Amino acid sequence: MGQVVARTGAIYGRWIAANGWSEALGLGTTLALGWRIAPSLERATGVLTVLAGALAAVLMGMVLEGVVVGAAQGAVVHRALPTLSRRSWVLATVLGAGIAWILGMIPSTIMALRPPETGAPPPAEPSALLQYPLAAALGLVTGPILGLAQWIVLRRYVAHAGRWLWANALAWGVGMPVIFLGMDRVPWNSQAFAIIATIYAVCAVTGAVVGAIHGRFLLRLVQAPLPTAPAR
Repeated sequence: MGQVVARTGAIYGRWIAANGWSEALGLGTTLALGWRIAPSLERATGVLTVLAGALAAVLMGMVLEGVVVGAAQGAVVHRALPTLSRRSWVLATVLGAGIAWILGMIPSTIMALRPPETGAPPPAEPSALLQYPLAAALGLVTGPILGLAQWIVLRRYVAHAGRWLWANALAWGVGMPVIFLGMDRVPWNSQAFAIIATIYAVCAVTGAVVGAIHGRFLLRLVQAPLPTAPAR
């Protein structure tokens, strides 16, 4: 019994760490690159240029966040479920990240394609009382999207795999407000190093928080493997 508890605790700790550093590297790099190229995109007026910028953001999210996070998570899941293919987990994470990034880029892309209104003041940002609940709602929606393809993989190996969708909804329902709160704390008027370092730190904390939440669900899932799970 003690060995099982120790093994479970080790997997949980590795899961939190994997999500923390991979979100810092994957999402953090995506956001940092986005910050650097944002001024150029804001000056873009052509339809093709705007669509190319949105496509670049989606591809960065898929390659940087999807691949890095998928590889980090897959290494931990493979320890708990040795017959589960790391490659299938990475591909599932890339697919989920791609869908989530596409849906996330739609509103800003539509706004960028709208013709500017001469003399109109820029739209005011929502207050914090509205911003953070909206971020939580966004996480509740995008979380299951991120975990959908992973669920398709998990259901071949564990019972009650559908709980993984709820796990991601809850995890990102908390994680999204953490990102928004952290981005509000970034010293945007400071030097580039301080800005980028803060972005990476925010993403690391977000990844650890998200991992701590859906990691609890993962531990329960891997403790109930299917007897008909695919062989290695």
